[in-house]
Amino acid sequence: MRKLMVLLLAVVMAIVSFGLGGCSKQQAGPTAQPAKQESAADLLGKGKNLPGLTYDYVTTMNETRMTGKVWMAGKKMKTETMEEKQKMIAILDGEANVVYNYMPEQNMIMKLAFDPGMVAKTPDQYGGEVDAAKVKVLETTMYDGVRCKVLLVEEKQGQAQTKMWVREDYGIPLRVEVTETGGGKLVMEYKNMKIGALPADTFQLPAGVPVTDMSEMMKQTPKQP
Repeated sequence: MRKLMVLLLAVVMAIVSFGLGGCSKQQAGPTAQPAKQESAADLLGKGKNLPGLTYDYVTTMNETRMTGKVWMAGKKMKTETMEEKQKMIAILDGEANVVYNYMPEQNMIMKLAFDPGMVAKTPDQYGGEVDAAKVKVLETTMYDGVRCKVLLVEEKQGQAQTKMWVREDYGIPLRVEVTETGGGKLVMEYKNMKIGALPADTFQLPAGVPVTDMSEMMKQTPKQP
């Protein structure tokens, strides 16, 4: 059951322009100052308080690959994944601190207490977790059809390095690469991203499906000596 719970819940810029004022032989005109380049802190700060976010994700670590889809708004999140050819849907209510795991093929919903540590990182969380003082802007490039800044998070020598392709418009990454000191690599890709308010029924439970409160069942389970 614990393994199933983890699988269900594994479920985050302005264009710089330079202008020079013209000058004449008689009188030098005013010289325009170069536009201030947007800092990494300003860029990442754009990813806060989004009205709603939808995206597909692909997480790859060594030979393990996981895919799924996410809908999120405020303290609510919905994830959809496939496990052993079965669709699994999790609906998280961050205000009530509960998560509902829905298995359509079994016509079953399990209600569980919400554990924040069991939820995969979402693209909007990076802005609040990354120390902007350690960030280096490598380049500006197009990634997946969107203009991005490539950022490198410079940790202390011997620690993991993080490289991010961050959207200039919304300040959230489309790709994150974490390279471990031992050579291991974790890649997180966020595709088909859409920003905007979501329909009101996005996080509603399907009607007519029985809900089993696993929290109450676990309370009633005798403790092992």
